[in-house]
Amino acid sequence: MRWLRSFLDNDSLFGQMMTRCGILIAANLLFLLFSLPVFTIGASWTALYYTMMKTLRLGPSGGGELNPFRTFWQGFRENFKQATAALLLLVLLAAVLLLELFWCGQFTGPVSAFRYGLTALLLAEAVVAVYLFPVMAAFRGSLRDLLRDSVYFAVRRPVTLVLMLFLHAAPLAVTFLDAVRLPLYAFLWCLFGFSGIVMCCGGMLLRQFSPLLSPGESGKGGDDSDKGEENRLEDLRRLDM
Repeated sequence: MRWLRSFLDNDSLFGQMMTRCGILIAANLLFLLFSLPVFTIGASWTALYYTMMKTLRLGPSGGGELNPFRTFWQGFRENFKQATAALLLLVLLAAVLLLELFWCGQFTGPVSAFRYGLTALLLAEAVVAVYLFPVMAAFRGSLRDLLRDSVYFAVRRPVTLVLMLFLHAAPLAVTFLDAVRLPLYAFLWCLFGFSGIVMCCGGMLLRQFSPLLSPGESGKGGDDSDKGEENRLEDLRRLDM
């Protein structure tokens, strides 16, 4: 039964897939557990990105070396204060914008035109929110610097931005619009829904982050824009590897 032992070995393709699936499920369950107090959702979301991006950087063969429980807790602990403050700030700003949008809808004439500007601001906040927590998971800096860098990464790759917004919005839309299959969707969300989205988005973001996270590698074969990125963000933290 040598072929069976080879098939089930951790270094085999099947073993690597099972290891990756185990990390996905464990990280997803940890995210749900640590999000129960509600105000910790920002820190949990950042820790989920921290775990998934470390998993991706280790690669399939190195996934077994990563302890998802220890890694998630490290990401949660290190980013708790900053991520919680960021979440509260985003929620407060969204509440103000939605209230203003509601009041503009009660009027006609020139005042009602403000709703277009408010909608644009809400969309801009959504973009910042989508990028802020993964940037926070990968880099270190003040909240103002991380907000600035979130905008920088967002506008630099418009295609990636659109794909990330789609990955965040489409699964939620399908879940709530298809009430018949809601129990199935709820099960999938609890099993790997959040971690799956984060892994997909993290994979796209690491293409931008990697030159800044790997010491001594970003200058090899890079152009002037890559060097400019490194100089501009040289004070940011690298993922511990």
